[in-house]
Amino acid sequence: MNEYVTGEPGPPIAAPDYSRLADQQRRRLAELRGKREGGRVTSTLGALEAAAREPGAPLMEPILDAVRARATLGEISDVFRAAWGVHDPR
Repeated sequence: MNEYVTGEPGPPIAAPDYSRLADQQRRRLAELRGKREGGRVTSTLGALEAAAREPGAPLMEPILDAVRARATLGEISDVFRAAWGVHDPR
């Protein structure tokens, strides 16, 4: 417990404006998706999903194959969410 509490609200802390950074990231992502081989990404993500659905299957190689095909972290994460669902702590 604080010994010397004034009861006054603390000073406001300005939140940084990340809108420019977000726009840059969206452009970079669109550029990446335009340059990569879509069929290769799809096939590596399919192989990753098949491995994820098989209990005990090694996942590192299919993950690395998807990364080498330029799949995004979000796409790889979507595969795992589709295969395993999302944790609900309730």
